[in-house]
Amino acid sequence: MVHTWVSTAPATSSHHKSSTYVYTSSSRRKASSFNWRIARGFFFLIAFLLLFSGFTLVRVFASSGESVPVQAHEVVVSIDSGDSLWGIANANKKDGMDTRKAVHEIQKRNALTSSQVDVGQQLILPESILP
Repeated sequence: MVHTWVSTAPATSSHHKSSTYVYTSSSRRKASSFNWRIARGFFFLIAFLLLFSGFTLVRVFASSGESVPVQAHEVVVSIDSGDSLWGIANANKKDGMDTRKAVHEIQKRNALTSSQVDVGQQLILPESILP
């Protein structure tokens, strides 16, 4: 829908000249569309900057993956064929300690992201789970 506004200026001379100004809503729509494009562009720029800074912070605060050397009261075990993290935790935990907690502590101490272990791998059993 196009709206038209017409205004006539008063005559300024004896020839009765009149000036006519025509404003249409399509010109307003173009300006509004341009403003929305700028707003969307600004929004995407801010979103990108926030996302990029979040990735940067994650990289800065991520652990290096290096494990701490064996402490005096910790035990090192080697994984043999058929061993599982659950079985090692269950066999070496304190009496009455939940095996899930022992598995979690071993994973945390050795910087493991899963419970899968490989033959020949060495694990450090933390003092907190040992009897």
